[in-house]
Amino acid sequence: MNIKKMTESKLFLGIINFILVAAVGLFDFITGNEVNVTILYLIPISIVTWYIGEIPGIVAADISAGAYLASDLINKKGQTYGVVDVWNAIMFLAFFTVVVLILSRLKNTLNREKNLARIDFLTDIYNLKGFYDYGEREVDKCRRYLRPISVAYIDCDNFKQINDTYGHQTGDELLKVIAATLVDNVRITDLAARLGGDEFAIMLSETGQDAVKTVIERVRKNLETNVQNKKWPVTFSIGVVIFNKAPETLDEAVKKADELMYKVKKNGKNKVIFEVV
Repeated sequence: MNIKKMTESKLFLGIINFILVAAVGLFDFITGNEVNVTILYLIPISIVTWYIGEIPGIVAADISAGAYLASDLINKKGQTYGVVDVWNAIMFLAFFTVVVLILSRLKNTLNREKNLARIDFLTDIYNLKGFYDYGEREVDKCRRYLRPISVAYIDCDNFKQINDTYGHQTGDELLKVIAATLVDNVRITDLAARLGGDEFAIMLSETGQDAVKTVIERVRKNLETNVQNKKWPVTFSIGVVIFNKAPETLDEAVKKADELMYKVKKNGKNKVIFEVV
């Protein structure tokens, strides 16, 4: 969903919830002081907070408290509005605000947990799940708008030798260097991920053939430089598939790039193969 559609959706939801608050306030007025309908105000407040955000939720809480206060004043029909009544209105506002804050913190926590499930704990880049979750959306977008998309599959040659010779701690350090190098050499809009073990992937969307080749060559060169600086005896086999027309699924692109990478490994390793589809 693009920014314009998201804004329109939130605006529509905000209008609907304003109508709900007004409806609850009217119902509160009709039923009078004999029936407590406070819990009904929580419906629009909760919806606004969860789907739009904390600040709109607080605004909805203020409006709801105002609706409650107006209904209470009207139902008193000219009677004096005392300290107790003011206190009650303040307490309702405080209660609504606390609900907003709790819901907002809960949603933020759930979002963090959801995002963490997509991040590789060692390298701090996307894992296989994150790559597919975000990558599928990008493939769908490129297919819809007839834009090119490319996937590079990167394998670290002789990685097992690093673990066997220098230990797993050094192997982990190597994986972190690879991940950092990928991130440092692609755009923020591109997608870099560790698919598992010593295998990584990059997705470049809306990028022409020449630009893709330039980026991948830069990535390969910097990977080579960074591991040589550490004196690690490893190289990289890379398969890159460039789709002028986006494939039906991300899996199709990954499998094709994976096949090209294995072709490199069978023919001496330490090279890049590009294929345009």
